Amino acid sequence: MTQIFISEQLNSFEAFLKSMNASKFVLLADANSNGFCIPVLRRKIESLQLAHRVIIPQGELNKNLAIVELIWSELIDLQVDRNTILICVGGGVVCDLGGFVASTFKRGIRVVYIPTTLLAMVDACYGGKTGFDFASIKNLIGTFYHPEAIFMDTDFLQTLSHRTLVSGVAEMIKHALIADENSWNRMQTYVLNDFITTDALYKSLQIKQSLVDEDMLDVGVRMKLNFGHTVGHAIESSSLLTNTPLLHGEAIMLGMQVEIRLSEILFGFDVQVGKQFNILMMKFFPDLRFANDTNNILSFIMHDKKIKDGNIQMSLLKRVGDCEINVPVSLKLIRESLL
Repeated sequence: MTQIFISEQLNSFEAFLKSMNASKFVLLADANSNGFCIPVLRRKIESLQLAHRVIIPQGELNKNLAIVELIWSELIDLQVDRNTILICVGGGVVCDLGGFVASTFKRGIRVVYIPTTLLAMVDACYGGKTGFDFASIKNLIGTFYHPEAIFMDTDFLQTLSHRTLVSGVAEMIKHALIADENSWNRMQTYVLNDFITTDALYKSLQIKQSLVDEDMLDVGVRMKLNFGHTVGHAIESSSLLTNTPLLHGEAIMLGMQVEIRLSEILFGFDVQVGKQFNILMMKFFPDLRFANDTNNILSFIMHDKKIKDGNIQMSLLKRVGDCEINVPVSLKLIRESLL
């Protein structure tokens, strides 16, 4: 079971690292985290002061097999053995890639996540999904592999650009929609600073944690977390082929907007909630625009892992807190909802 530590539990996290009896620690980070976060960790955590580093380029465009091979090669050069601990310091890309590498290198070495973005703290760090993009399809290749521990330090959020920080708000909005009315109503009052408190982060992660722990392999109730992601991932993949790629959270906001529309059509989902969602979107993503190439987006959706009998199996909302999984949706209806 993954242990979760938050900012106030730094000493406990340090003690946990020492208890792992690692032969060595290797820090995996992208260029941003190497510059802003690794120096902070070295000052705060004695066990990491002499840790080796593997640095990769930043950004979703580098979440590919070539970077996986680069990390494998670096681990070989560092003479990593099966008692080494790989510590992934960064956003979702670093966690996804590092988790995949850890799950495959020498048939598995232990891994710890130190997420440094809001998005990674409430989403990518927990659940055991690892992998990388292939053939321009997001997360096509991957494994399930759970970290030994997660350490979330809100100090790292102060290093983020506004755009990167707000990207994480999207997953917190999704969690509230699939959780319950109280979570959703509370979110209507939030300003940005309310999202980045330890309490808000932990509450959001607990929503995901409750679903993941019940369905580790993503074959049942955990699929509620897919809300907004079938269309959102396709939009994100499509945007990566342009000169104006979207961040993950931005694409998921657009995906949720479309999937709320589908929920209204198929389940009579409350249009007032849809209006509340649009108000939140304008509040936190006022400049979010993407010129949808509908055919391109539909092409990516056709590569989705959840297609069956020519229909896409989606997770859609009947009402706030009631998300139906495996809803068959025709490409025709998706096309109409994208327009």
